[in-house]
Amino acid sequence: MSPPHPQTGTSTKHVRRHAPLKSVSTRIILCVFLSTLLTALVVSWLSVGAIHQDVRQRTRERIHSIVEARRRSLETWMDEAATALEKATAPGTGWRRALEGSLADLERQPFSSRRWVAADLETAESPLEPGTSNDLPDPPAGLRGYFDEFTLRSGQNDPSRQSSGCLSTRIGFGADHERPRATLSGCLSRAALLEMLQSPGRELHGLRLLLTDAGGRVILATGAGADSRIGDRLPLTDFLPPHDRSLADYRDPDGQRLVGGLSPLGDTDWKLAAEVEHARAFAPAIAITRQIFIVDVCIILLFSVLAYKITLAIMKPIEALSEGARRITEGNVDYQIPLPDNNDDELGLLTRTFNDMMEKLRNSQLEIEQDRLRLAEQNEELQRANEILSQLSITDGLTKLHNHRYFQDHLVREIKRIKRTQAPLSMILLDIDDFKLLNDTHGHAAGDEVLMSLASIMNDSARESDLIARYGGEEFVILMPNTDLAGAVHLAEKIRMAVESTRLIIGDGMKPIEITISLGVATFNGSRREFFAEADRALYQAKAAGKNCVIIAGSDSSRDA
Repeated sequence: MSPPHPQTGTSTKHVRRHAPLKSVSTRIILCVFLSTLLTALVVSWLSVGAIHQDVRQRTRERIHSIVEARRRSLETWMDEAATALEKATAPGTGWRRALEGSLADLERQPFSSRRWVAADLETAESPLEPGTSNDLPDPPAGLRGYFDEFTLRSGQNDPSRQSSGCLSTRIGFGADHERPRATLSGCLSRAALLEMLQSPGRELHGLRLLLTDAGGRVILATGAGADSRIGDRLPLTDFLPPHDRSLADYRDPDGQRLVGGLSPLGDTDWKLAAEVEHARAFAPAIAITRQIFIVDVCIILLFSVLAYKITLAIMKPIEALSEGARRITEGNVDYQIPLPDNNDDELGLLTRTFNDMMEKLRNSQLEIEQDRLRLAEQNEELQRANEILSQLSITDGLTKLHNHRYFQDHLVREIKRIKRTQAPLSMILLDIDDFKLLNDTHGHAAGDEVLMSLASIMNDSARESDLIARYGGEEFVILMPNTDLAGAVHLAEKIRMAVESTRLIIGDGMKPIEITISLGVATFNGSRREFFAEADRALYQAKAAGKNCVIIAGSDSSRDA
């Protein structure tokens, strides 16, 4: 049986040298790499598309909601301004009579219009138009919050004319039969418009609100970079009709990419628009896309390295075991190894040489491993049970505080420590006043709730280094290391006041229950037995002194109470 083995070894070396794609290691690494790459590309493409669509949808909804809210506010305010103008020019008002006088003068003089401009706007930047005099009577004070400028034009002027850069309200004035003798135009206050365009809160980071005329020229702007947009023209053709609430994508004169939406302003040909930089609006999507790309690269590299490591870990033992199997089979003629169907790769060689010989060993190892795992699980369960039992043995089941046993053990350790360090050690012993009456009146369930509430108050008031324990029944003890008598009295009074000010709602009843506690304070003076006895005597003195008080061991109870 020896001749076939050299032939098999030569065949295997020949396969590894001339057909690398038939190697198990190469195929595993290539398969893992291609699968990971394809999965990452598909998932990333779907995720990035969904994220960008979601960000675009959210941005569109926020921009249009902001525009609609501002538009409604502006239209309401414009209606108020028009109503105020109609009231101020109603027949019989003082300003109406003054305007009628100006109209009579206007018809006799060569001027075609008269104007009034607010004092803070009378600059060289607002020159008079030809044929206009600046002597229109001052309007009532109530109109000056709505208008910056008024112009009275004679009947031969076009009543529909708008002042340049001015959002105006017009009314016919001095009607003569069917045709008005003049038109009174009022330019709405730029300061008031700017104030109404201001955002009341953090609506959208980097948002700009723009007010444009009929040609799309920006007249007013607020928000980030608003000054740079004054005078620019919006590409109105890039905005879809107002009923289509899509998000417009366009560029400003400097080439910066923007997204926004607009809406007509009332029955005027002016428009209200909101815009934000594309990079700022889609910053979350861009950041997530970058993170997805980095994660994809890391996943691909990680899986490729893992595939290489795993394959390398598999192939080295396979080659070593195959060489050993051939040597073993050459010396044992009675041992028969059936040939596998596929012997083109390393796994085929391993199957052919070890399939039968290692089956029993593998079964034995599997049984041993299962027994080991079962034993490890049982040990872990036993350890957890021991930990739970240990904790239960030192914890009060109702209040979750330490119990009497743990307190005694801890007191012994603390006394040994302070004898070495000479640090102070104090104790508070407290008891709920009239607890038996509370149980008899409201039941033991109510008493349990009171005990748990008191435990919570003590936990909130004491330090982490202080030990709080339920000594028995309604009696509790607090052991305070590194605390002198003054500190212990301060903590005792703090707890007493907290309990006194607490109103407990017990069970289904809506009437609050008031409880009080009595406290005794003692400081360690060398004897463990006397230490606790002094605190106990102080507690009983507090009870005798009328309850709801703090008594210091060895002091005048009436004075401390």
